[in-house]
Amino acid sequence: MSDSILIAESYIPLGYITPSFPSLHFPINSDAFQTAYLYYIRDIWRFTLYWTIIFFASFHACAGIWAAAMHRKLIGGLWIVFTYLLVAVIQAVISGSLVGLMLGAIYRAGLFGMTTWVPFVWGGVQILFMVVRSYSMMSTFL
Repeated sequence: MSDSILIAESYIPLGYITPSFPSLHFPINSDAFQTAYLYYIRDIWRFTLYWTIIFFASFHACAGIWAAAMHRKLIGGLWIVFTYLLVAVIQAVISGSLVGLMLGAIYRAGLFGMTTWVPFVWGGVQILFMVVRSYSMMSTFL
């Protein structure tokens, strides 16, 4: 086995078990949650993907419910909400996968453990970026 593989795997604590989702904790002066760190790229990707889906789905659900309320027809309104949620999941899977894999590669390259708050924050950053980006698109439509 090469030395680079040994070095790359040696930063993971012995007996490490991936925390369950969401495992958010307050990291300052908290001894109970020392294992709430992510070390494997797959876990970082998974947590980022889940948080991105949660943020995107909740934001799009609110927008879809508002649009359905303005539509005033029950069947058409349900299709609007369903369409918004479908678009949200598609956007979240693409965006969350890209950001999650990028975060995993960066943390892996630096041999760092990632707190479970980082995927949560990046899920929020992605939805805020989408909202800010949508305002510039509205000016082109008007």
